[in-house]
Amino acid sequence: MQTFGKDKYGRTIADVLLPDGTNVNHILVKDGWCWWYRKYTPGNVILEELERRARGSGLGLWADPTPIPPWVYRRTTLTEPR
Repeated sequence: MQTFGKDKYGRTIADVLLPDGTNVNHILVKDGWCWWYRKYTPGNVILEELERRARGSGLGLWADPTPIPPWVYRRTTLTEPR
């Protein structure tokens, strides 16, 4: 794991690396299973391109025509009455 600091909630910001050198972050974005959160890795051209390709191919969460980013979902569900 290569760490880059903490987010505003105290969570570690990191690249997760497997013993063979595979970057798990890249795989998750490439396969469309997560968003590239630009706030913590601005200008990361690798993640930008991997997400662009996943979106364009409709992979993972991008198969949904209107996926809801987790930060929007949390804000909506935490502020609306239940």
